[in-house]
Amino acid sequence: MGRGKGRKGYIFEIGESLLELLYPKRCPICEKILGRKEGRVCDGCRKKLPYIREPRCMSCGKVLKREEQEYCQSCEKGLHSFDQGISTFLYEKKLRHSIHRMKFQNRREYLDFYAEEMVRESRRYLLAWKPDVLIPIPMYRRKEKARGYNQSRLLAEKFGRLTGIEVDCKSVIRCRETLPQKELTAQERKKNLKGAFQITAPERIKKRILLIDDIYTTGATVDAVSSLLKKHGAGPVYFLTICSGNGK
Repeated sequence: MGRGKGRKGYIFEIGESLLELLYPKRCPICEKILGRKEGRVCDGCRKKLPYIREPRCMSCGKVLKREEQEYCQSCEKGLHSFDQGISTFLYEKKLRHSIHRMKFQNRREYLDFYAEEMVRESRRYLLAWKPDVLIPIPMYRRKEKARGYNQSRLLAEKFGRLTGIEVDCKSVIRCRETLPQKELTAQERKKNLKGAFQITAPERIKKRILLIDDIYTTGATVDAVSSLLKKHGAGPVYFLTICSGNGK
């Protein structure tokens, strides 16, 4: 029996080696083939990762230009529905290309790296927020079918496995198709998202919610979902994203 298990293990190792030869693991930032000791990102890119550090907006977590600032211009106006949120990385050139490959070139394996970094960078916030559940920003069904996956859902599931926080992918759905947000102004984004989301099971909505998405820009999407959740009994709603742009 022991010999049989050993043989299976040996065959499995051979299979893994062949897969690595055919589909070598690549750095999600520069696409260099990773060495066995490099982990999920190459050593060169690890040293240059654009983590968001202080000063950052106390509400949305965007990078601020001045130490004395507490909030970015958008959050100073107090128009957001969410309570607080942060992003792990600055949405700069290399990260932008990485996110694009992950979303549109089926490089979903990058999500393991993103999730691990998000967990590591958000620990002190998670301790303060104490979320009951993770909810990924939903994608319209037809769009998800065309892409083959919703990156926010996969990201939330990986984040949930790493932290032990429950993931709810059913209570909030995207009920109508919308225009791409990147082509719209801040006001147009809000209008574009009006009525785009729906609560399917109000009784499942928990008090402390953490939304998961890939990119934070104006906050229109997070606001739309946060507002809807609070109308159905949610308490504080927080968010975490892979990256965001600069604040002002």
